[in-house]
Amino acid sequence: MKGLAAYLALGLMLLPLVWGQDNPLASLKGTIVYIREGNVWAFTPSTGERRQLTQDGGYRSPSLADDGTLGAVQTIAGRSHFVTIRPNGQKRAFPPGELINLVHAELSPDGSLFAFAYVVVTPLGPNPARVGLTFSDHWAAAGVGGSFSSSYYHARWMTAERLVLSGGGSFPYLVRGAKSGWEGEESPYQFEIPGLRYETYDIARNGARFLVIGATYRIVDYKEQITGWHAIAYRPARPEEQAVYEFSLEEMRACRGDSTARFGGGSCVPGWIPEGGFSLQGEPQGGAISPDGRAMAFADARGLLVTGPIGPSMRAFVVDPKGSEPEWSPLAR
Repeated sequence: MKGLAAYLALGLMLLPLVWGQDNPLASLKGTIVYIREGNVWAFTPSTGERRQLTQDGGYRSPSLADDGTLGAVQTIAGRSHFVTIRPNGQKRAFPPGELINLVHAELSPDGSLFAFAYVVVTPLGPNPARVGLTFSDHWAAAGVGGSFSSSYYHARWMTAERLVLSGGGSFPYLVRGAKSGWEGEESPYQFEIPGLRYETYDIARNGARFLVIGATYRIVDYKEQITGWHAIAYRPARPEEQAVYEFSLEEMRACRGDSTARFGGGSCVPGWIPEGGFSLQGEPQGGAISPDGRAMAFADARGLLVTGPIGPSMRAFVVDPKGSEPEWSPLAR
């Protein structure tokens, strides 16, 4: 399998290395696909190379299956389409159902399904965002859990079997197998962060860490007012850290399902502990955790940033000032 190298045969652009020999991201594995000026690009942290993978424009929500198939949403003739492009350059595009406008889509690691968020456009305007699944080569959509619930507004693949949905917390859903369906409160991947609003989650394939992007807030005249956007990395709580205790919103604890929150704080059973993070400049433009959980990528007004190994003293580096919507694949260059 030639992987991403096959895209170079298409004659697309290869930019100079971000760094020379002193590459602070040299130990990181995999490939980050992202959007740059409407096209899909790839960044390889270990080498510092950036490469253009498409040139016909109109793309967003890129993702990369383990066999090298590129998935994305593309606007064609004013309408959003699901798109797959195989390493040999074969492209397939198809629209969703009538009145559906895609907000976000991600190709499963095995390349067989798209998980997507969308709005239904009506004469009165768009309805709240919902999530669903469809095959990667034709429209045959199904709602997660048998319904197109508006309780969830973002869907990410953790593995080819497990989705993580965002909707006021992280909610894991098994797509395949005898135990398919909602995993419930016993799952370590179901939790909420009371100190954040409008969160989106991405969990490493091995479950070692997760990335959350969300907004801190304060209450002004009984209304929530956003005070800033943040990208925060978490690790699983150790057994001795999982006792019930009183907390404040500023601690950014990720609480299990039997926790209770109230104005300014509450009672929390920590499921995950924050390890480090960054305040964003402006609104977020996407984020992703590396498949092995060692690093994270996020985008804001500065462009696309990638961190070194996660920890209290980690640093983030701008790798493309025009980049956004990163997705991290284990596929090597």
